[in-house]
Amino acid sequence: MPGKLFEIHISDFIIIMRLSSVLRQFLLLFLSLQALGSSSAATDSTKPTMVTPFDPCYSYTILDQSWRSIYNTTVNPYLICDYNFNFVGWYRFLLDGQNAQMTEQCIPIFHCGTYVSLHLNGGHPTIADGVVTRNTCLFWNNDCCSSQIIPIRVKACLGGYYVYELVKPSPYCSAYCAEVTSSTNMAEPGIFYSYGPMVENTTNAPSDDGSSSSVQFPTPFLFFGNKHQQIYVNNNGFLTFNQSSSQYDPDSFPAFKNQDIIAGLWTDLDNREKGLVYYRQYINGSILQRATQDINSYFSNLTFNASWVFTATWNKVAYYNLTSTETSFQVVLISGGNYSFILMNYAGIAATEHPVEAGYDTVNSYYYFVIPGSNNGSSITKLNTSSNVNVPGRWAFRVDGESKPIAENTIGLELKFNSYSDMTNTANVEFILQKVRQNLIKKGLPSNIQLKLKKILKINP
Repeated sequence: MPGKLFEIHISDFIIIMRLSSVLRQFLLLFLSLQALGSSSAATDSTKPTMVTPFDPCYSYTILDQSWRSIYNTTVNPYLICDYNFNFVGWYRFLLDGQNAQMTEQCIPIFHCGTYVSLHLNGGHPTIADGVVTRNTCLFWNNDCCSSQIIPIRVKACLGGYYVYELVKPSPYCSAYCAEVTSSTNMAEPGIFYSYGPMVENTTNAPSDDGSSSSVQFPTPFLFFGNKHQQIYVNNNGFLTFNQSSSQYDPDSFPAFKNQDIIAGLWTDLDNREKGLVYYRQYINGSILQRATQDINSYFSNLTFNASWVFTATWNKVAYYNLTSTETSFQVVLISGGNYSFILMNYAGIAATEHPVEAGYDTVNSYYYFVIPGSNNGSSITKLNTSSNVNVPGRWAFRVDGESKPIAENTIGLELKFNSYSDMTNTANVEFILQKVRQNLIKKGLPSNIQLKLKKILKINP
């Protein structure tokens, strides 16, 4: 039988941690919103939202009807006509889960599940072109682009896909046709930075437990006080700085070893049978503009300009001895001035019985972070929906802090909550402290947070 309800007032609640001023501000905001009581889940409903310019690359509707394929010649039981659809806004094509684009071929009648097929005339734009206007044409009376021409707007997006501002075609029974090409057969959502043959990435050789050669940075990458001039992309889903690694069984963070590691999804991957591992470094262009915008939106108290960006992408790579699986993720290093950041982007992640780990670890594990759920092979399928920056599938970290212990920063906080538990019991107090600490770490704060309780004041008997 539960005891009497006590309303406990915890005063002078002391949190000791090694934090930058940015994270201290984040902590204060978080705790002002946190409701600690019957539920330990964080409440995000009152979190301030960022106002950013509209970009159709991140605001679109997916059209994934398989009948839109140029290879579909089945029209039974009825023809499908796009003049029956109410098109509003921008759209992206997928076919059987793969990235697709509007076809540029002249497609005969009775294809794409319709009577007259619509294709794009004038070619697709490049990323540098921005939003362009193109005509969509009907193949009719042996004329590849007949008099029925319908203009639409198109944009190429970072990540190797296109979005289209479609309009309702008329008066014929027609439909927009799509196809999968070598340049669009990527698995990533819009959060991925550009990679693949469209942007001339370097590809790791097919090799079980292989790695790239060393990639030299234009300026050192600051990683918790250590300055790194090079990096290695290891096929098994992680990055190392001092030397390449063939280790397929991941360390459990904190590993307390003598190396810095960034693990996108460290596990036993095998790119010999399926999938590609890409990497590229950018020192100018639109990628730097995008990185600058992303970082300033996630860390709004900074004025940041990216000077270089490095991307490593695992696209549809299989697990070892499981060639039917496909896993896609990306690690992005962003550097500028005395600041450095990591983005981890996730698309389709297959479950596995192999050991897994995603996050980062430092020399002697002074700093480390494990993305929640990433060290369990059955729960990693949810990585494409989790986030610490309110962008599903993306985790963002500032990583230029000191790697050695610095003077402790102490924040005094006062919490008030209701509890049936006897809060004079040391075990109950420790339980509450652990709940607070777990929620802070889930929100992206360092895992070396220490909590100490100075005083408990009981308000009601």
